[in-house]
Amino acid sequence: MSQNNFTFDDASSRVAEGRRIGARARRAALWFRWFVALQAAFALAFTLAVDVFRAPYWIAFALLLLASAFLWATAFRHRLSAPRNGLRNVGIAVATWFALYTLMLDPSLQLVGASSPWWWVLAGAVAVSPIAACLWASSRR
Repeated sequence: MSQNNFTFDDASSRVAEGRRIGARARRAALWFRWFVALQAAFALAFTLAVDVFRAPYWIAFALLLLASAFLWATAFRHRLSAPRNGLRNVGIAVATWFALYTLMLDPSLQLVGASSPWWWVLAGAVAVSPIAACLWASSRR
């Protein structure tokens, strides 16, 4: 059995170094929150553009696809500093948003004839909530 003998100054310097490394690692992963927030903003902008501002669907979809592709390309370049399973969770959340909005909320609001823009804003916010939930799930260490 080996025995370690450290002086107090040596031990405190090692603890301080560990804290500095931890702080640098948290700063390196700070981009991930921006990535999730931007993806949620793009999704909400798409829903509002199509249903509130009556933009053509395919033009809005192409812009969403282009912006998301740029965002995901940047995320894949920095994937080593992403939280554990972070990119996978955001990908699942984006797929959930698309299915929730396209297959459930949009057709149901059109079926009941919701004409107020506030119904569409509420539907967009509800649909974006799986993406927004990734902000807090990614903050675990």
